[in-house]
Amino acid sequence: MLQEAHAEPLVLRQRCASAEAGTRALLLHGLGSSESSWDAFVEHRPPGLELWSAGLPWRAGGAFAVAERDDAAWITEAVARIPGGVDVVIAHSFATVLLLTLLADTAAAGKDPRDTLGIRAAVLVSPFHRQRPEDFSWAELPHFLDLLRLGAEDGIQARSRKHLDPDLRAEMAERSLEQLGPHWVVRHLHAYLRTPFLPVGQVDLPVHVVVGAEDPIAPPAEGTGLAALLGNASLDRIDGCGHTPMAERPERFSLAVQQFLTTLSAGNPPTAVN
Repeated sequence: MLQEAHAEPLVLRQRCASAEAGTRALLLHGLGSSESSWDAFVEHRPPGLELWSAGLPWRAGGAFAVAERDDAAWITEAVARIPGGVDVVIAHSFATVLLLTLLADTAAAGKDPRDTLGIRAAVLVSPFHRQRPEDFSWAELPHFLDLLRLGAEDGIQARSRKHLDPDLRAEMAERSLEQLGPHWVVRHLHAYLRTPFLPVGQVDLPVHVVVGAEDPIAPPAEGTGLAALLGNASLDRIDGCGHTPMAERPERFSLAVQQFLTTLSAGNPPTAVN
C-alpha cells in the first residue's frame, strides 16, 4: 500500500510533562501497533518522568509504505524533533531492533550516542535478537507470518478495555495486517535477520532489557541473551506477562523503569529488578 497523501510518516506527541526538570523519555511502538500501546504505562508512569510518544510509519492505520531509507533514521529524526532532546528511549518489539541497530552502528563508527544522538540510556521491551545467522531457518518463515498475526491480536487485546471474543480479535488483527501491507513485514524480517551481525558488545550505553516470561512472539531467551552480550545492560523478566508488559503489567513495568532510572541518577550500574 502506498503512503497516503494526508498521513504523516512520523507524528510526535507529548503525553505528560514533568512539574520539575526531570527525565524525558521517548516511547516507540512495535509493528502494526500504535501510541495507544503505551496508554496504561502513561497512567502509571514513574514520578518526574516526562513522556513523549512517536507515531511511526509502521503504525496501525499509519502512513504505510514510504520511500526506502534507513529505518533506524526514523528514531534519529524523532529524537531530534523533541524540544530539549531525549534522555531515555523506551522501545517495544520491532522498534527495539531498529534502536539496537542505531546504537550498535553508532558505536561501531567510533561515536558516543550520548554525544551524537543525545541519548543516555535505553529500555528494550520484548526485543528480537539472535546471536548467529544459523539460528534462522527456512522452515520457520511461514511461522514468522503466524507470529505477526498473533502479535497483532496480542496488541489489540492489550489495548482493549475489555476482553474481546477470539474470532473478533482475529478478524481485527487480519484487517490491521491488510492495512499495514507487506512493506513493513519484509522490513521487519530484514532487520531481524541482521541482528547477529550487530556489534552489540560495543554498546556501552546503559540498557535495561524487559521481557515477558510468557511471551509467545519474542522469545524471552533472546532478550536474556542480548542483555548478556551488551556492554552495560540489566535484565528484568516479568512473570505472568506476554509480549506487551507495559499494557499487561503496567505497574510492574513502571517499577522496572523507575528503578532503572534511579540507578542512572545515582551514577550506578543498572541492576535487575527482582
